[in-house]
Amino acid sequence: MDFGLAHRFGEQIVRAGTGLALRLVVACLALGSGPLVHADCGAPSGTGRVVGVDERLDIAFEDGRIVRLAGLEAPDPSRGSPKTVEAARKFLADRLVAHDVGLKLLASGLDRWGRVLADLSIQDVSNEHVSSVAIAMLSAGYARVKPEFEARSCAAARLAIEDSARRAGLGMWSEPAYSVIQASDALALRGRDGHFVVVEGRVRRVGFGRSRLYLDLASHDGPTIVIARRLEATLAQAGRPVEALEGKTIRARGVLDDRVGPRIEVSEPAMIEIVRRGDTPGAEKLRQ
Repeated sequence: MDFGLAHRFGEQIVRAGTGLALRLVVACLALGSGPLVHADCGAPSGTGRVVGVDERLDIAFEDGRIVRLAGLEAPDPSRGSPKTVEAARKFLADRLVAHDVGLKLLASGLDRWGRVLADLSIQDVSNEHVSSVAIAMLSAGYARVKPEFEARSCAAARLAIEDSARRAGLGMWSEPAYSVIQASDALALRGRDGHFVVVEGRVRRVGFGRSRLYLDLASHDGPTIVIARRLEATLAQAGRPVEALEGKTIRARGVLDDRVGPRIEVSEPAMIEIVRRGDTPGAEKLRQ
């Protein structure tokens, strides 16, 4: 996957305007062409017929299997607008239910709720291309990237696609409940304990412990990003050496733990992105 190409494509969509952006996304998905198609991942494992999609976006197969789209966070029925939850469910159901789809496994076993971790592929009307369901969800703004080990190989490309949907304010990104939270906004962080969040801020200090590294993003009551030492080398290989993050603006994502002050425990490299301000006010670009 050419990450830079995917991101430049996303920027062109956003410059075209939100309405046109959605039409371009849908067109690319329908054609099965362009950079969006190549951002899927997983090992092909046959096909199956989908019989239902629930509000958590778990996908039921005719043979009894339940599939979870690994590496994605869906709209939460307990927060945000119920309309967004239903729109996301309908988006999936309209494309999958009563259709045979390709299964692309991302893990050999099941999760603790007995679900298959996978992506799905659907064939377009021309029967010449297939499209990733996970990419379709991200492109329409009906999912956010939730970095997991199983989907590590496609996380960077998925983040570029998510970035385009966020800039265009599509789906979940139109709601304050799912928007990027500024690290200095203590009020917005309050009450998000236990929720998956995306937080952005400048790294004011890097702390080094025996087993963990710490990134402070705001004053003493601001969020701290906690990184396991085992990820230090992986982050460096990905162009994000921890010791060089001080002074950088980063975007961190994960479950917020506010028991002893707001913090996010980082377990995957893609949970931290380096961002910079573009020339246009309010614009942001991922630093590759």
